[in-house]
Amino acid sequence: MPPLAFMAIRGYNGPIYADGNSYNLPTQDLVDAFEAGDPRLAASILDIEAFVASQSETVTYTEGGGGHTGYYNNKYLKRKDELGLGDDDLTSPVNHKVIRYADVLLMAAEAHARKASPNEGLARQYLNEVRDRVDMPVVTASGTALVEAIYHERRVEFAGEGHRFFDLVRTGRAADAIEGFRPGTHELFPIPQAEIDLARAGWQQNPGYN
Repeated sequence: MPPLAFMAIRGYNGPIYADGNSYNLPTQDLVDAFEAGDPRLAASILDIEAFVASQSETVTYTEGGGGHTGYYNNKYLKRKDELGLGDDDLTSPVNHKVIRYADVLLMAAEAHARKASPNEGLARQYLNEVRDRVDMPVVTASGTALVEAIYHERRVEFAGEGHRFFDLVRTGRAADAIEGFRPGTHELFPIPQAEIDLARAGWQQNPGYN
């Protein structure tokens, strides 16, 4: 997870939030993935135009950084009362959550739904425990539809938390979901050449990066 300032709003001047660099921006595709009435949408994603329109005081910001989608990662936007010590761009008192109980539940749900002899009842139980927390309707699907429902739940539950790429790679869906993804290469990251040189162990670069 990059420093919070990297994700904060570039050139921002207004209430609640602090200035940053506008990287790691949510897309319209992610916004559209949330079901109607899901409270996690507002908790996860800030619609900057809607936010500006809702404020009584003047709010200004600059489009740029990683491109402009109109959305920001609300979970990790730098707030004015959450500034770090020394260098606000690189430090923050906001902790990155390495694992959450919802992640454990959805991993268990997927495992029970995809194993050779599925236990769909238990898979739905774990999936619906996550959904019940935010008052979303119960999922009753089975088979492939149940697996897809679990994938969907992971996407919206962990939006902006850094799980999506690895979930897509792990489940073989990355080439269809990520523009420019090259199967056989992009499942792994390149090893920095400096690390290969320092190791002096004859390490080979990962396939496709030579």
